[in-house]
Amino acid sequence: MLINSHPVKRQTTAFPFAGKLALRLIQKQAISQSSHQGLTLIESLIAMVIIAITMVSITPPIFWAVATRVQTQRAEQALKIAQGEIDRVRTIIERGETADLPRDVADATINVRINVAAPNVSGTGVISTRDCGGTPGTIPPANIATFAQIDTNGDCTADYLLQTFRSQGLDQNGNPFTSATGQVLSGFVMGVRVYSSVARPELTAGRGSTQPAALRATNGLGNQLNRPLAVLYSTIVRSNESQNLELYRKLCPAASKTTGAC
Repeated sequence: MLINSHPVKRQTTAFPFAGKLALRLIQKQAISQSSHQGLTLIESLIAMVIIAITMVSITPPIFWAVATRVQTQRAEQALKIAQGEIDRVRTIIERGETADLPRDVADATINVRINVAAPNVSGTGVISTRDCGGTPGTIPPANIATFAQIDTNGDCTADYLLQTFRSQGLDQNGNPFTSATGQVLSGFVMGVRVYSSVARPELTAGRGSTQPAALRATNGLGNQLNRPLAVLYSTIVRSNESQNLELYRKLCPAASKTTGAC
C-alpha cells in the first residue's frame, strides 16, 4: 500500500483577498465621513465669542498707550516753547534792551515762583507760522494775567496757551529796578507756563492751576485740563555786568527755599 509522503498544501489564497476588500471598505467609509465634516453651529458661536473677548481685552491698552504717547509729545512741544521764550528774553537782556520783556509783577516782595496765579484772560489773536489775518497775537501778553495763543501746526487755531512773567528785577548796582534815570535792568527771575489749548475753559473760569501736569499713563486728557504742560523758571542776568555774582546772590539768596531752581 502506497502512502503519499508529501504534505497537503492548505488553500489560503482567499484570505489576502478578503483583507484587501476590508481595507478598501474602511477607506471608502473614511472618505465618506470626511466629506461631511466641518464646524458646527455651536463651534462657530464659540469661535465668535473668543474673538470678541480678545478684541475687548486688547482695545483698552491700545487706547491707553496712544493717549499716553500723545500727552508726552505735547509736553515735549510745550517744553520747547517755554525754553524758546526764555532764550528770547535772555537775548534781549544781553543786548542791553528792555523792549518786549515779560511784564513784571510790580512788587519786589513777590516770589514769582510761588505767588503768581494762573492766567485767566485770553490774548488777542493767534501767534502762528502763517498769516492768519486779523490782529495777530503778540508776545509778551498785555499783562501777567493774560495768556498768548500759540499755533504750532499752521491751522491758525491755538494749540498752546503761554503765560510769561518776571520779577521787578535789579539794576546794574543791585538795587530794585524802577525805570529811574540811569538805571539799567541787569537781572531778574522770570517764569514761563505753557498750557494745552484744552485748558482754556478752566483758565478763563479762574480755575487754572500753576502746578505742572503729571506725565503719567492715562487714557484721556489727564490733568492737563487745568494744569500747565511745562513750567520753567530762570534767573536772567546780563553776562557783561561786573557784579554778576552779587546779582545772582540777591535774586536767589542762599536762605531761599527756591535756591535750587535758580
